[in-house]
Amino acid sequence: MGSVKITFKVDGVETTVEGDKNKTLLDTAIENDIDAPYSCRGGACASCIGRLKSGTVELEQNYILTDSEIDEGLILTCQAYPTSEEIYFDSDDI
Repeated sequence: MGSVKITFKVDGVETTVEGDKNKTLLDTAIENDIDAPYSCRGGACASCIGRLKSGTVELEQNYILTDSEIDEGLILTCQAYPTSEEIYFDSDDI
């Protein structure tokens, strides 16, 4: 189990927590009472979309984002597993 420092920006509020590389960004947000947007949790609805400002993730599934959107830093938190030591995710920058 690898730990990761994750900063979430949701509705203008930044919150930094210690996360687990074996959990999605959304699961980490929910476990830490961060009011991150989501709906289906299956990578299809895009409710949890936001921009990865720093760090890297691996998307387990993706039914909605184009390659160019991913290249621009957009991710789905319900499918994003951290692959770097620090993550900065901004749900307001979409």
